[in-house]
Amino acid sequence: MKRISVTIPDELAEALNRAVRLDPLKPSKSRIVSEALMRYLALKYPGLIRLRPVKGPTVVAALKTVKPQAPSPTLRRARLRIPRWVRVEG
Repeated sequence: MKRISVTIPDELAEALNRAVRLDPLKPSKSRIVSEALMRYLALKYPGLIRLRPVKGPTVVAALKTVKPQAPSPTLRRARLRIPRWVRVEG
């Protein structure tokens, strides 16, 4: 892998920060920018690069985002936030 440095507008940087906070799998900013650039190049210049198939979250990754908790002393059950699954053909 190679490292590059880019300058982006403040609005785009803030949107990137919000996207990382909202995503239950917490991908790195570098991964998001890398995937976006790869998709752009694959669509704009298809001969230069091929898109790899995108896989959805694994069961282990999904369970890490749920963070199950023990029942409260009053035995009320908390509703778990379960991420949406992506169907992968293959």
